[in-house]
Amino acid sequence: MMGVLHIHDIKEGMVLAADITNRHGNVLLKQGRTLSAKDILILKTWGVTEIDVAGVDRDKVEQKEMESLTPEVLEKIERELAGLFPEVAGNPIMQELYRIARKFKYREAITK
Repeated sequence: MMGVLHIHDIKEGMVLAADITNRHGNVLLKQGRTLSAKDILILKTWGVTEIDVAGVDRDKVEQKEMESLTPEVLEKIERELAGLFPEVAGNPIMQELYRIARKFKYREAITK
């Protein structure tokens, strides 16, 4: 099992499921590397926004974030996003944009 996670979801001790390369194809960090706090800081400095990590399910990470919010807050977020994304079914690009927007809204609500 592996999952592509946003850099803000990456934790020390996670293991890379794929090489991280720059736009020229040069390997920055190799698959199988256990990430240290320094590695994560370097990835952020390089502008890496997502990485593929082993043993992590992106949906489970997002579910955990949802569980920290009240049903009222979740309902408010869903209503707001339904107005912005009325038709996402059957459109993978819009579904991904919706997922990203929802995650952003969850994080925003958590930090308030």
